[in-house]
Amino acid sequence: MGKTVGAAMANARAAYMLELARGRSYASSTLSPATRNRAIAEIFGEYCKLYGDRELALFRSLLVADLERRGEWDAASAALSQ
Repeated sequence: MGKTVGAAMANARAAYMLELARGRSYASSTLSPATRNRAIAEIFGEYCKLYGDRELALFRSLLVADLERRGEWDAASAALSQ
């Protein structure tokens, strides 16, 4: 990863820290694929309400990376597919 991309990811992680923490928690706490998919849709919907969709792909990448780091493979996969 280049310096520019790494810096953008670090800046975005800092800017979206609260939303990422809430998203990780919410997506990880679901009990079924249906509730997990609804939760992820809500996470992305709330993000877009707050920030618009211009950096949604970046936010999604950060959320997926965080979920994978925590071993939440199903939630990470679901977030990638939405």
